[in-house]
Amino acid sequence: MHEYTKYFKSEPGFERFIRELYRKYELTGKITGTIKLNKITKIESITLSRFLGEALPENEDVKISVRKITKIMENSRYPDFEWTTLISEYLGINISTKRERKELQNQKETKFFQTIIKSNDGRGNKWLQDVIENKQNPYIILHKQYQKDPQKLEIELHNILELVNNLPKDNVLLSIFASTFTKDPHYLDLDNHHSNLFFYALTYFNKSTYPNTREEKIKLLAKFHINIDNLSNFVLTYDLQSDKNYINEFTKEGQTLILNIQNILNSTYFDSSKKKVFIFENPSILTEIIVQSIPCSVVIAGGFPNNSVYLLLDKLVETGNTLFYNGDFDPEGIWIANKLKEKYDDHLVLFCYSKEDYEKCISKEAISEKRLKKLENITTKELQNMKTLLLHNKKSAYQENNKERLISFIKNQQ
Repeated sequence: MHEYTKYFKSEPGFERFIRELYRKYELTGKITGTIKLNKITKIESITLSRFLGEALPENEDVKISVRKITKIMENSRYPDFEWTTLISEYLGINISTKRERKELQNQKETKFFQTIIKSNDGRGNKWLQDVIENKQNPYIILHKQYQKDPQKLEIELHNILELVNNLPKDNVLLSIFASTFTKDPHYLDLDNHHSNLFFYALTYFNKSTYPNTREEKIKLLAKFHINIDNLSNFVLTYDLQSDKNYINEFTKEGQTLILNIQNILNSTYFDSSKKKVFIFENPSILTEIIVQSIPCSVVIAGGFPNNSVYLLLDKLVETGNTLFYNGDFDPEGIWIANKLKEKYDDHLVLFCYSKEDYEKCISKEAISEKRLKKLENITTKELQNMKTLLLHNKKSAYQENNKERLISFIKNQQ
């Protein structure tokens, strides 16, 4: 440590001045101008007044000239005085400006991506290179993920590049393709965040825009010989209309109809006679609707909505339908309701989620603390009361036990 640093550290009245000087240097990269100190203390008054040779009263706001201090130090017994050295030694840090730190961070980030690119071999490298060099989509996503967790991003990028570098030449199911290279059959599920980067890469090679809907994503995958499971992914429906005669025949006969993804994709549109579609987690309510011959359109989500459910709901929204959803009152059911509301916003109404509904169908089943933690991410305003009830009572409640209130609501919508 330099002798002049020892001198400044021996005088406690200098500390605030030096910290303010460093703060200014961080912002501007310069050590010039004046430093303002508000309401200086008694110790600061004594130290600075003696050093500068002028009266600086206690409890006053003062401005101190950096140039004046520099001249004093140049004419002192410390001719080797340097501000940057003083600040660094005084505060015990390696000083740098925000601009310098940002540049260093940028260099580190660029090296991170270049290392990943060099460690892979295939056409995926060209895509990632263009993304990084030209800062095109999804550069912002990668940048944010890097800042959050570079190690996690490194693993993800290696997986994505492995997938892109091995795109199939013959038709293969999405789950099998994903599992082959990542050991996880759900790695590229359409709602999985991993698949976002994968779709950005596919649009790069396909020279198209990013697919925003499930239907667009399914069609893009097909161009690269990747198919989702069209047959075993299905949804139970009742009283829907379409451009396909067989669907309308089921509606005419008052029959339920199971639609798979291929059925939905092959239909130009789906609609309902009253522009209202009721969505339930379980089919028991639909049975009651049929028994009572209530004229309404119904979709059964079957627990966690699959791709066929979302594809169908997307098409119903496109034709101007309002969606009405009710599910079980447990952490998983509330999570589903929250997700649907976030996705469809004003197009979806959550109904029968009141305290009275909960108390009507509360069960004896206790909810574990682990399951209750799932409620932490529930943000939808309409679900906050239900969230509070579940956290307080720690008991599940099921829509089958609330049939009367649900049916009454549906009848009032006719």
